[in-house]
Amino acid sequence: MRKLFSSQLIEARHEMLSIFEAIDLTLHDAVTAFVTDDQDLARRAQKKTLKIDARCANLEAVCYNLIATQSPVASDFRLLQTIIYIDFNMQRMSDKVRRIARAAKRKVKNEIEFPAELVELIGREADSVYRVLGATAGALVNNDLAAVLSLSDEDDEVHGVYQEFFRTFNRTETMEVADDKQMDDFRRVIMVSRYLDRIASISTECAYRLVFLLTGQRWGADDVAEADEEELESMRIPSGEGITLDPESDARYVSHLALDEVGEALAALISQVDEDAE
Repeated sequence: MRKLFSSQLIEARHEMLSIFEAIDLTLHDAVTAFVTDDQDLARRAQKKTLKIDARCANLEAVCYNLIATQSPVASDFRLLQTIIYIDFNMQRMSDKVRRIARAAKRKVKNEIEFPAELVELIGREADSVYRVLGATAGALVNNDLAAVLSLSDEDDEVHGVYQEFFRTFNRTETMEVADDKQMDDFRRVIMVSRYLDRIASISTECAYRLVFLLTGQRWGADDVAEADEEELESMRIPSGEGITLDPESDARYVSHLALDEVGEALAALISQVDEDAE
């Protein structure tokens, strides 16, 4: 029974990473659809988020079933708590990706003319968000507390572009609208920048949960911001026998992420996965 439980823990962790990968890839599709006015791609991205939601719901049920039937203790319980927490936040990210896909469809359907400068800023902000997601994936796969510390800078970069977007928008002459409905459509479209900003922040929250998994300490963003790598590393506690934290194995479940967005450590693992598959 113990071996079965350990196997189920590892499977749950792998599913969490696989869902995170799906969110990243679907976000790429949704943003591309928005920037290029590809309504079909937006529709496909929206459908993918519904599948992601279903996977998240199933993963949550699996974790609660393991808690109810196996009475996990110590590190096993921390892992399940971490997966449930990240799963909840992945559902939040999926919702934001879906909203971006809907905005892309609305932009095309209602022929909303978006200033080129604003579209370019959406692309820049998205590129920064991709790096946040990649850094989060790298931290989760490599159990890298140092990467967690650097994420606040990545998130700040996203927020900086988000603020620039709305400063630019306020200086830009907006389209003439025929009625309140068209104005509402336009407002929903400009919220894409806000959705991107929230996705980055939520992803960062997922990475911060790694501190709890590896140290047992429930630290928030402010605590992490004041810590240093040496302090965090000194707080690591051994994993239980039921937990297998194996970066080489875990990397297979995020192997479709862009190598230039995930950081050197994870990129090397993904490259090795690709070589082994050949």
